Amino acid sequence: MKKIFLLTIIACLSILDVVAGIQSENDLELLYFNHGDSVSLRWAPIREEVFRKSASVGYVVQRRLEGETAWQSISQPLFPMSNEKMEVNESFNDYYEAIREIIYHKGRDANKNTPAPSGGGIYSVEGETPLEDDLLLAMALFSCDFSVDAARAAAVLYVDKNIVKGAKYQYRVVLGDEVNKSHPKVGVCSVNTSVLSVLPKMEGFDAEFREWDVFFSWPIAKHAGYYSGYMVERGLDSLHFKPVKERPIVHSFAEDKFQDLCTFIDSVPDQDHVYYYRVKGLSPFGFYGPASKVVKGQAKFNFNQIQVKIDTVVYTKKNEANISWTVDKKYEKRIKGFRVLKSENLKSYTDLTGGSLLPAKQRKFKDPKIARTNYYAVEAIGFNKDERVTSGFHYEHIGDTIPPAIPVGLKADVDSSGVVRISWKPNTDSDLLGYRVYSSNSGRDDDFFHITDYYKDTVLYDTLNLNTLTNCIYYKVSAVDKNYNTSPRSKAIKALRPDTVAPIGVVFEFLTQDENGVSVVWENSPSEDFAYMELYRQIDDTGKVALVKRFDAKKRMPTKYVDDSVGPGVMVQYFMYVYDQAGNKTFSRTNRMQSAGSRPGCVQDVRAVVYNTERLKEIRLSWKRRDGVNISRYVIYRKEDDGRMLPVESVSANELFYIDKEVALGSSYVYIVRAISTEFVCPAVYTDPIEFAGTVK
Repeated sequence: MKKIFLLTIIACLSILDVVAGIQSENDLELLYFNHGDSVSLRWAPIREEVFRKSASVGYVVQRRLEGETAWQSISQPLFPMSNEKMEVNESFNDYYEAIREIIYHKGRDANKNTPAPSGGGIYSVEGETPLEDDLLLAMALFSCDFSVDAARAAAVLYVDKNIVKGAKYQYRVVLGDEVNKSHPKVGVCSVNTSVLSVLPKMEGFDAEFREWDVFFSWPIAKHAGYYSGYMVERGLDSLHFKPVKERPIVHSFAEDKFQDLCTFIDSVPDQDHVYYYRVKGLSPFGFYGPASKVVKGQAKFNFNQIQVKIDTVVYTKKNEANISWTVDKKYEKRIKGFRVLKSENLKSYTDLTGGSLLPAKQRKFKDPKIARTNYYAVEAIGFNKDERVTSGFHYEHIGDTIPPAIPVGLKADVDSSGVVRISWKPNTDSDLLGYRVYSSNSGRDDDFFHITDYYKDTVLYDTLNLNTLTNCIYYKVSAVDKNYNTSPRSKAIKALRPDTVAPIGVVFEFLTQDENGVSVVWENSPSEDFAYMELYRQIDDTGKVALVKRFDAKKRMPTKYVDDSVGPGVMVQYFMYVYDQAGNKTFSRTNRMQSAGSRPGCVQDVRAVVYNTERLKEIRLSWKRRDGVNISRYVIYRKEDDGRMLPVESVSANELFYIDKEVALGSSYVYIVRAISTEFVCPAVYTDPIEFAGTVK
């Protein structure tokens, strides 16, 4: 399992063909570079044991012409640098560290014989090489790839200078004790010296300039077998470059989509400069290939990082304000200009610069007219759209002892439900806080009390108590500013309460009659809002109520009226309606009285008989008709117990009886028979009270 992980690391981090070596059974894998007059050879021990064994037996480079079978040794045994020398060299080249550790560290042998923790742990798997050993091997291989001195110290680099131009050779490297072995486990490479080795140019180098860094990417599929690492270089022009980091960049990836794409991020030293970049590939032989195309750009500047700060706001005796601010001078060239903003309430703002911009070098401004409350801010404007930053608001308040103006235009309207709409014109004071509204039932100055505190609107609704005898209410308004200076109160406005209380009715005396007519006497209403009253008359219970007289309160009010239109022998009663100014009314009535004299009737001998049997439950009325009277019909009225006299039936002139079947045991009844004549008014004829108590007839 860990070996698979190691293979992934090697595949991600190195372009050497050691991947194939690890997957094969070879102990050594070999690369070459044909310079034309020499051939450089680089090999990689695939297992740690090979690295360590080389310290005792060394490596031997062998060559043969293409087509030959015998190998010839062209080098003496090549041994790694001693442990002592490597330790000294580590002080100035730390690539030696991994090589020395893997070749000479004796203590690691004892650790290998120590049993792994129960369960295997995260660093080892039973039956496999410990993960830290595989990582150390990979680090040693990379050290040789990235440092020619380290490769020479590990004895994995050799240059064959004794070649014949145009010859075709085969090379292999074997351990010193396997020189005569016919088939050692090593890789073999073929070299045609007439074909020079050429490192490919880096293609597809791309850069994305961001706010504080640059993101680079380039494809590496075409570079496989040529480069072990990469070096990104930066310059202030397109000719002079320096590496952006000391060590080469190793391709690594966490997602498969980046398997053939190398990426790198460089921090931008200064956002104000244009930078040039290129990338080179580092071969395992210690030299770089051709550089890529040059890309240039400038980091994206975030205008919001500019900070504008108001230093001071100094007020003068001339009611002016001198405003000064600061901003980092290095950002000055990115600022197009400044605006100075002013507000008295933080809701609306005024541009004191009048729409134009102050120069980017300017740091002072004078406000020629200050208010009681002043909020100042300075805004920096950039050259690009939406580039602007604003300082914090500087608040300053000037002492105020002057009250606002007195409110004017006061109105008060009352609806029928007692809701008052009080309104006034809004004040124009810039520092207005609100209004106070006062009310009074009497209108006296010492009787007003406030019903609001610092009311914001200019319309107020008040609900009145209607169950009171006072008809009027008064209102005043004063204005209050933000320093709580209060104006004098406005002139009072008067409003009338809606009147829902009926007036007091008149009190009648008993009716009397003399030769002048019927005298109606009363005591008038004491109500103050009394407007007028109306006197009505009713003849008999069945007669209509008719208006007799209207009395207006604007004139002298009488207490007596003599009615000379009442005929003889009739039942008469009077009613008085008293009205106030709001239209409320009260009803009073007199006693009932029969006028003097006899009234000729149209009906005589009215009788009422009760029938109460198992079959019949009814009262029968019968009457006689007076001779010589033209009758058109008869109307029958009935009153049950103490109820009202109501019409129950109308019969034709030929019928002289009426049967009432809607009766109840234990109830008392009174009936009226009234003849309707076209010649004169016939009086109503009453029966005596009759009780339906079960008398059988």
